[in-house]
Amino acid sequence: MHPEILRWGMLRITSYGLLLAVAFLVGTWLALREARRLRLDEDRLVSLVLVVLVAGVFGARALYVLEHIEDFRGSALSVLALWQGGLTLYGGIAGGIAAGVLAAPYLKLPRWTAADALAPSIALGTAFGRVGCFLNGCCYGRPTSGPWGVVFPPDSFAGLAYGSQPLHPAQLYFSAAGLAVFLLAWAFRRRLRVPGTLFWGVIALLALVRIPLDLTRAYEEGAVIAVSGPVAITESQVTSLTVLLFSLLMILRLRRRARPGPAPGPAAP
Repeated sequence: MHPEILRWGMLRITSYGLLLAVAFLVGTWLALREARRLRLDEDRLVSLVLVVLVAGVFGARALYVLEHIEDFRGSALSVLALWQGGLTLYGGIAGGIAAGVLAAPYLKLPRWTAADALAPSIALGTAFGRVGCFLNGCCYGRPTSGPWGVVFPPDSFAGLAYGSQPLHPAQLYFSAAGLAVFLLAWAFRRRLRVPGTLFWGVIALLALVRIPLDLTRAYEEGAVIAVSGPVAITESQVTSLTVLLFSLLMILRLRRRARPGPAPGPAAP
């Protein structure tokens, strides 16, 4: 292997690992701040964070592997090579939510209050994660003639797919969107008093912003459902719309359950 390519590969792995470590530490620190505000047991919340993190990474990797199962048939060990890229956001969200819903009662934490404590960290985690995708050269964008186009190294996923063509830095668009959702969540976290509405609001916003941003991202032909001129409708956009609608329904359900019941009528004589 050429020394320059080897050097880039090592730098990419190191940067990706450091970024994940920083994301975990910052996210945990924010979650603990929220735990104190919401009067949750901090030790139990840290345990929940670890469970959700492991389940989220497992879910993200599992969904990616299932979607690209042919790429892993000849090399089963490559399933564990997370530094090479290959995590699917919605797989991570599904795995994390499932684990959190099951683990919170076991840890004696109120399920949706604990979810609200983690909500800002989840949004910020997507921002960190997309920067990692940019450094890794995965989840890359479509070709662009704009001055902001990025040419990725030839050994990256983007470089292998498009060579020296400038591409949309779609990963950074998604990162900026995740940061914006985090700032909104942090600003409104004290105003949303019904437990669970902050969490599902964050999930809804992440799904909402992904629908237009996906227009800048490159996808394999198998992930494209329909094409209308320059616009391609992808499986990811349909999934995002489904997640958005489900999140809104969950918010409505939680708010309805939190409404006080009708006052009892006068007692019968």
